[in-house]
Amino acid sequence: MSLLVRRSSLTLTALALLSLFAVVVRSEQDAAARGHRIIAHLNAVIQFYRSSTQPIQSVGDPSDIVYRDQAVELASQIASLAFQSAEAEAALLNAGRSGAQAAAEPGDQQRLAAIEQSVDQQIAQLQAREDTVKRQIAGGRSRHTAALHAQLKQLQGSLDLANAMKDALARIMSMSEGQGETGLAAEINRLRESLPALQGNKTAEPQLVTLESARSSGVTSQGKVFFDLISSRHSLDTLLAENEDLHAQALALRTPLSNDLRALIQQGRQLTRQAEAGSAPGPAETAAGQLTIDSVTARFKALSAATVPLSQEIILLGQSRSNIAAWQSSVDREYLSIFHALLIRVLVIALALIIIVGAGELWTRATNKYIRDIRRRRQLLIVRRVVVTFLSVIVLLFGFVTQFNSLATFAGFITAGIAVGLQTILLSVAAYFFIIGRYGVKVGDRITIGLVTGDVIEVGLVRFYIMELAGSGTELKPTGRVAMFSNAVLFQAGTPLFKQMPGTEYVWHELIVKLSDSANYKMVSDAILKEVAAVYETYRPAIEHQHRLVQNWMEASIEAPAVEARLQFGGGTFQLWARYPVQITKAAETDERLTEALFDLIASSPDIRSAIAATPVIQASVRG
Repeated sequence: MSLLVRRSSLTLTALALLSLFAVVVRSEQDAAARGHRIIAHLNAVIQFYRSSTQPIQSVGDPSDIVYRDQAVELASQIASLAFQSAEAEAALLNAGRSGAQAAAEPGDQQRLAAIEQSVDQQIAQLQAREDTVKRQIAGGRSRHTAALHAQLKQLQGSLDLANAMKDALARIMSMSEGQGETGLAAEINRLRESLPALQGNKTAEPQLVTLESARSSGVTSQGKVFFDLISSRHSLDTLLAENEDLHAQALALRTPLSNDLRALIQQGRQLTRQAEAGSAPGPAETAAGQLTIDSVTARFKALSAATVPLSQEIILLGQSRSNIAAWQSSVDREYLSIFHALLIRVLVIALALIIIVGAGELWTRATNKYIRDIRRRRQLLIVRRVVVTFLSVIVLLFGFVTQFNSLATFAGFITAGIAVGLQTILLSVAAYFFIIGRYGVKVGDRITIGLVTGDVIEVGLVRFYIMELAGSGTELKPTGRVAMFSNAVLFQAGTPLFKQMPGTEYVWHELIVKLSDSANYKMVSDAILKEVAAVYETYRPAIEHQHRLVQNWMEASIEAPAVEARLQFGGGTFQLWARYPVQITKAAETDERLTEALFDLIASSPDIRSAIAATPVIQASVRG
């Protein structure tokens, strides 16, 4: 009968142990879930803090610095309160209390200790009884041996049950004792160390460019500010959303703690009323699990240590939300302001370019309408192109560029590089303005460069083209080739450039007649010069008209062209030298008429024929 009582007691103890194990498991699960929510909230707090301290705005009004500093300060306070609440709640979880039940039931550690003591006593009694039965069996009473063996078997089964209960109890106690070693407090400490502000380290304040300087900047700087403000608006939207999420998490964490506090307050009031009525629990009831004012007070302090920081955090989150909203409104105003300034500057640049292009178009039409000289018209159109391009570049430069000091330094290096690398091209461009000048080269002029003689057919900004001419000394014809020369040839001393005098279209030819020693040189000279003068008389008015035009253009007196003759010794002989102007376009025809006239003169006069020692020579005074 005694053995049956012990087995029943062990069974009841095992059932209580299983019930306690289920309660501990549920408590552990609730504590783990609560710990996950705490860690998730701390991670959200850290993310909010880092988002608040990172450079959100690089340009704006001075008031934005105040918003930024206040946002950082509030984020730092929110993080500090969140960690305070988390550490206090981790202490609650590690103490093995779970919600309102932990305030009303006795401590798990005490129950486990009582059960462990009872099991140890039962094991000791079973072992003592087993030893007694074994000694009785060893005594050898055959009449009771079978009963003793049956009793020994029951004792061994009860002992096995008691040992199993002891092992289960040891595991439960290790689980309960290991609750403080779940790593929650350590993880909270690691998260705290990741925030420099909570360790006393301050973040560097960013430099803020004032919006006034941005409004007076160029399009490039204003465009950069515009996109920076767009990025700031996006960052503030994200920060505001994180604030809302953090506020919701804090409310969710505070709700169960607030419920526990309200329950404790209610229990405290009940205990106070009982004390006033004289029905306070005695020591036996207290040991059995009844609450006392002291336990309620201790529990209230522990819960308030976790709840009050959460409530303060929620209040600061509301202030932070208001600060971020005000900051966002300020950035929106700055965004609209810089957008208007950028739009106005772009419109001004576009209007200036339209005016410049329109003025250039009017210049072109006026030049084509009122300037008849093709050469002068081309010069004015080229000047128009240069002026329009220059003004357009100036407008774009002043519209898009702000930092002219850096631009000047950069332009200096660029100019030096261009001057070295494009020296010939720059000289050609500079020479172009000399070529199109008053004494320059125009299309149709006959020029000589080195050994090349030809008519100019095109004058460009960096080079000009001439149609090459070649032939006898008195007549030049196109060779079918075009010679191209850089305008820089004008500055090359080793390659002289010869051109026809402006406004003239005549050259000088000369006639050389060798005379015999016995010739009547007076009579021969007069006769030959008469023929030359007769031929020149046919186009003399055209030559004199060109001469007058040259005098008017140069505003200077120039000797008029005429037939000139000299008797001279040359090459060991006595000869007649005559010089006369001819029109360029009719030089060959003029020389042909003069040749026919001299041939008729020589053929018709035996005296002249005998006085001429060799065939006369007609040639150009200047070769090429």
